[in-house]
Amino acid sequence: MKKKYQAVITADMVNSTHFSTEQTGKWLEALIAIIHDNGSFKWLLKPEIYRGDSFQGVLENPEDTLKVAVLSRTIMRSYSPKSDLRIAIGIGTLDLLTDRPGTSDGEAFRLSGHLADNIKKQKARIGIALPQNSEPLNAIMDLLETLMENWTTAQSEVIAALIQNKNISEIVAQLSISQPAVSQRITSSKWWAMEHFLRTFPEHLALYIKIND
Repeated sequence: MKKKYQAVITADMVNSTHFSTEQTGKWLEALIAIIHDNGSFKWLLKPEIYRGDSFQGVLENPEDTLKVAVLSRTIMRSYSPKSDLRIAIGIGTLDLLTDRPGTSDGEAFRLSGHLADNIKKQKARIGIALPQNSEPLNAIMDLLETLMENWTTAQSEVIAALIQNKNISEIVAQLSISQPAVSQRITSSKWWAMEHFLRTFPEHLALYIKIND
């Protein structure tokens, strides 16, 4: 019998002490609304804020996790040069799923929680924990971080829109900037590299979770 894997995403705000509790809550609520209402993501548990500067949610399809993580970070980074997220992704089985905070349990929750406790020791701010060794996958996360850590708030705005499948014309209207400005931000952010990996991420992940016996 095959195991069914789900993904627990635990995100913690970076530099939250630089902002008021009201501002932090406003940003997180807006971010959660975007990722929850995106029709391409199927949530078993809607992302919910806890501790004031963190949120956690459960995705049915682990293949969507990296796109959710990158989208979440670009949204948060678009708010301020100092705002960002650390995101711990745990992929595994679930034993108990409830709508009460802190009462769900399972392999995916434990993997995400342990990674969230230790992710500050890593250079990459997106980490993935699986039941089996996934160091090669996290090595790629390190490479992606070298792209993301240099994105400006302006570039993050554009990339967040691209991940939401908005075209150039829609981005021009949304941000009230020129088409050349949008194109320049796409080019300077090296979006082509990130887009390629986001598109092929399910294939990378399948190398680890295809052995679902």
